[in-house]
Amino acid sequence: MRAKDLDAAFAIAARHVEEGDLPFAIVAVANRDSLVRSDAWGRRGGNRIGVDAICLLASITKPIVAAAVMRLAQEGRFPLGAPLGRWLPELDAAGIRPFTAWHVLTHTTGLGDIDLVGMLLAGGGRDELRRLTIAGGQATPPGSVFRYASDTFDLLTGAIERALDAPFETLLRETVLDPLAMTDTGFDLPTADRRAPVVYGDLPGSMPRMAGVTDDDAVAAFSSLRLAGGGLWSTAHDLVRFGRAFLRGGELDGVRILGRPIVDLMTREVTVDGLGATADRLMDDHYAIGWGKPGPTSAGSPSAFGHGGVSGTRLWVDPERDLVLVFLSGTWSGADPLIDAVQLAVYGAIA
Repeated sequence: MRAKDLDAAFAIAARHVEEGDLPFAIVAVANRDSLVRSDAWGRRGGNRIGVDAICLLASITKPIVAAAVMRLAQEGRFPLGAPLGRWLPELDAAGIRPFTAWHVLTHTTGLGDIDLVGMLLAGGGRDELRRLTIAGGQATPPGSVFRYASDTFDLLTGAIERALDAPFETLLRETVLDPLAMTDTGFDLPTADRRAPVVYGDLPGSMPRMAGVTDDDAVAAFSSLRLAGGGLWSTAHDLVRFGRAFLRGGELDGVRILGRPIVDLMTREVTVDGLGATADRLMDDHYAIGWGKPGPTSAGSPSAFGHGGVSGTRLWVDPERDLVLVFLSGTWSGADPLIDAVQLAVYGAIA
């Protein structure tokens, strides 16, 4: 694929911004060897947006965290199949049926998410997040139903921190971020400069309003939780590096973070035999370990995998098509159809 082959796809992204559907957009396309093309667009009269802008990833955090967990497992430092109650006795005390890292990474713990906005308004932090997640109880037995959940990732990282007596952020940097030279990726709220665009504005789907709280303060409060399921900030450059490492079977620039069989395991669908079934079977959930999988309406090959974020973001990797796609924007929910249009146009550029 040549850079000019992507003219139509990039024009669609630019139009979304020009017509006011998105406050900004950053698109990058790469293959296993290098970046093919990247560009950025900002709203007229708004702040300049560069391709190096640091954006809130939201749930693209999950596959990055999952990669760190899998590396800890392949190094024998943390077991994937042990009940997390071994390190979090509060789970057993609350009568939660035992679940493991596998269950968290495949969204099959039976637990759900809490009301984050309500918790933040009440002054709650990470400890309260975990307490409320446990207090919410299990709707289904572990392993029986796919139920997408973000807050369970904080239970998993909490267990890892107790097991290894180290902050998970340190482990994440040691196992994934530093080896892949993802220097602009982390949980810290970026400083207000040209590389930190305002990601929530006056568009439909903006971040849920918190009474008496400005958008900037709401983002800061959200970021302060350092959510293992949705709190990372990053750039298109860093995400391209992460995607290319998976495209190459766990290695980039001579540095291997995961064995190829581990990558194969992580990207093999687990929501089979009705585990992810919905009332509309075309909308069934398709998920692997920390990664989403393409459904019947996707142009992605069976080997493809990816993840989106509620902040208008997506990372998509398709080994069969030698493709990495990164899309970053700034509207809270509602961007998926716009990103789908760009992604379909990218596939249309592949001969």
